[in-house]
Amino acid sequence: MQPILRFMPVICGLLGAATIAVSPLAAHQQQNTTDLDVMIHLDPDDSPYAQKPSLTWFMLMRKNGDMVSPAACNCRAIIYDSRNQVIDRNLALSTMSIPGHKKEHQGLRTMITFPKPGKYKVVFSGQAKDNSFKSFNLAFPVTVRPALDSFRY
Repeated sequence: MQPILRFMPVICGLLGAATIAVSPLAAHQQQNTTDLDVMIHLDPDDSPYAQKPSLTWFMLMRKNGDMVSPAACNCRAIIYDSRNQVIDRNLALSTMSIPGHKKEHQGLRTMITFPKPGKYKVVFSGQAKDNSFKSFNLAFPVTVRPALDSFRY
């Protein structure tokens, strides 16, 4: 057996691991507060396109895994560009069932249209209506791809 062939499984494994580590299809982003875990998802595949509305949803869970009802939170989302300029601060949030979760699991949804490709920040904040969790303010980084119609074949 030639020496290079002996190392092919190792080389392929390393290349595969590197591909997975930088894949744009990474899992939803999740951040933690002292009381909650907050997850964000942006369509498609957590990597939205510029100039195209992106369904975005947030899910709140307690540390014990119980879901937090959207009705229990005064929540809001604000979008900032890479220069920390506000892009949108009046995003309408509504309740939705979370895909792939139990029927009673609900989150908050909104539509975000990013004006151009680049780096953005979605800041999601909230206060409990019943004081069952502490107020939070979380910043989720988002990388926006060029608009689909900007690709030329």
